[in-house]
Amino acid sequence: MTDTPQVTRPLIADTPAPLARIGDRAISRAAFLADAQALAARLPQAQAAFNLCQDRYHFAVAFAAILLRGQVNLLPPNRGSTTLAEIASQYSDAPALVDGPDAEIAIPILRVSARGEAGEATGAIPEIPADQTAVLAFSSGSTGTPTAHARTWKALHAVTWQALECFDLVDGSGPTLIGTVPPQHMYGLESTLLYALLGHATLLAGRPFYPEDIRAALADCTPAVLVTTPFHLSACLRAGLEWPTPERILCATAPLDPETAGQAERVFGCRLDEIYGCTEAGAIATRRTTRESDWTAYPGVQLRRNDDGLARVQGPQHPEAVPLPDHIEVRDVGHFRMEGRLADQLNIAGKRASLADLNRRLNAIPGVLDGVFIPPGTDQEAHGVTRLAALVVAPDRSAAEIQAALAECMDPLFLPRPLVRVEHLPRSATGKLPRQILLDLLAHHGQCA
Repeated sequence: MTDTPQVTRPLIADTPAPLARIGDRAISRAAFLADAQALAARLPQAQAAFNLCQDRYHFAVAFAAILLRGQVNLLPPNRGSTTLAEIASQYSDAPALVDGPDAEIAIPILRVSARGEAGEATGAIPEIPADQTAVLAFSSGSTGTPTAHARTWKALHAVTWQALECFDLVDGSGPTLIGTVPPQHMYGLESTLLYALLGHATLLAGRPFYPEDIRAALADCTPAVLVTTPFHLSACLRAGLEWPTPERILCATAPLDPETAGQAERVFGCRLDEIYGCTEAGAIATRRTTRESDWTAYPGVQLRRNDDGLARVQGPQHPEAVPLPDHIEVRDVGHFRMEGRLADQLNIAGKRASLADLNRRLNAIPGVLDGVFIPPGTDQEAHGVTRLAALVVAPDRSAAEIQAALAECMDPLFLPRPLVRVEHLPRSATGKLPRQILLDLLAHHGQCA
């Protein structure tokens, strides 16, 4: 009886395009492989490893080294000690690969300092078993307990090639990918690391955060694709800078309103495409927000709405249909419209509203730099918040002025009580605001009812 040959997929694309840029240095794919193989030789025997590297090149080297050792990249939703301890309790032998000074965690540490200077690997490009679990991406979930979502190497190959086809990145030397989102996030992993590993693009090692840093990175990298979020994009538009023109902007993590998308296309002088995805399913669709409301699924991806009312997605990267965490109106198997998160709908005294729409209206008020509504909790987890509240960054507007502006555009039942002015909102690296942090901020201001 003959054994069935193992199906594999290459670790990197065979292309002359550099894999990375560190400052003004281009790092070849052969140099990258040498770094990854050297790090793989240092990894201890384990089932998995935390990839906590913040420099995107370090993260890429660690990602590849972990795969080469047949291990799993553990991608936590944050770097909090409690979160890491909860995940580590399930993977007691997993080391943490780190590259920064903030490594005071109760997990064995392996430092990553590769800079593409270890020489160049020779021989064939390594192959990774297609069914090997490449990553476990953790989401916090409604309870705050990390929930794992597995991706095989085959699935990551599939979603990457779907995206490369959609965004015209299949051929050529490719642009430099400038990402403002961390690589531990599935959007950041897919759109900055995997586009470079498996396509013809080049990743930028750094992660520019402030508008001037993003502007400088775009000026230094031509051609470039800006991979960003609504939070970072809005900050760039408010900065009033003269912007170099990238080939394209990709945006995800939260819905982008058409007005902001249109302003971005005018200011940056290029098209903007949104990506729809979630931790459960990965990226599955895209749209040009200035021209269409509906989302178009990636090639080979199909959506259907089941009798239970939930939309499910299936494609080459999904062994089984995956339920989506949003209200989805399926137009046909390849097109849909998102009506909001399932957890986004508010029902107060029999009237309904979308939390995303309330936030949009709040942030549209002149003088409001940032703001967020905080819905009341359930009886089990109200944490002192029993009415709709809001936190607002508006140095030049009073709470009364903001309330008056809100009263002009929404039902009085949804006016926030309290509305608290703060100096800034504690957003994560992807621009999100974890509920518990918002509750703590309200409590700090003595505003929990």
